[in-house]
Amino acid sequence: MRVILHIGVHKTGTSALQSFLYRNAALLESHGMFYKPTSTDWPNHNPLAAAFMPDSVDNGPARLAKTLEEAGGRTLLISSEMLCEPTVDTELFLSCLRGHDVRIIAYIRHPGDIIISAFNEVVRHYDLHWTRPLNERPFAYDPSQLDILKRWLKVPNLTLAPYDRAQWVGGSIFSDFLAIIGITGDGFDYEQHGGNESLPYPLVEALRLVNTANPSVDQHRAVVETLRTIKCGSGEYPLTPKNVAICIKQMRQALPHYRPHFRSGFQEAFLLEPRPAHSASYTNSPKLFIAAAVKSFGRRAARAFRRSADIR
Repeated sequence: MRVILHIGVHKTGTSALQSFLYRNAALLESHGMFYKPTSTDWPNHNPLAAAFMPDSVDNGPARLAKTLEEAGGRTLLISSEMLCEPTVDTELFLSCLRGHDVRIIAYIRHPGDIIISAFNEVVRHYDLHWTRPLNERPFAYDPSQLDILKRWLKVPNLTLAPYDRAQWVGGSIFSDFLAIIGITGDGFDYEQHGGNESLPYPLVEALRLVNTANPSVDQHRAVVETLRTIKCGSGEYPLTPKNVAICIKQMRQALPHYRPHFRSGFQEAFLLEPRPAHSASYTNSPKLFIAAAVKSFGRRAARAFRRSADIR
């Protein structure tokens, strides 16, 4: 049986792509592709990947065997960025696929851009209460992505694709992914739904300051939802030139490991592009953010936000 593993990486459009695959599962099946995630709440295979973690109460091999059985003779498509998590037993996972034709796909993103996107994710995560500034090292993510991918570089049939719209087949990551897995045809729903949408950087910076007040889970979620109602531009590129240079240097060091796995026609220059200069003027109106904090979880936390932000 042919098995395709889409392993991410994190912050390369995985949530939107998984939602796309889930919505188009019936059409994929007409092309001989079986995509059946856990539920609408999890339009991916994260629970399957999590079953291969040491503390899981689920039996990973048994769960994967059931998935293989459900696929029958069709190509099994599994998508989970959690397969890049270091605690997932990838050796055990792959041993359960021995004897099958396994193909692996991952997207590679510009090292500076993925740092900013990962920062957005950890600040928005209700359990983390991330308060360290974006430009403080160590970063929230490996800019080269090598730490995340190094285990998979040893596995045969790994394809690394560019997270670069200019190189995507059809100008969309959805049509690009279909091309990688060998599917062409009409009828697919290419609308953008279900992605893990980031906040504009000025707003996520405001949320980072709110996190210093140590809000509860419900309070944190309320602040995020309130911030989503604020119209705000993206601001200046937030990484300092020094940190952009560090990110690009790390990517240069990783490229020799990646090149043997690049898909045909991969233009790596986008991974080394400089980014605009850093500017300190991110927040257009701090009063908006304070008002959001007051509305969401009270004046005490808003006062802590004022102190943290040094706003008078």
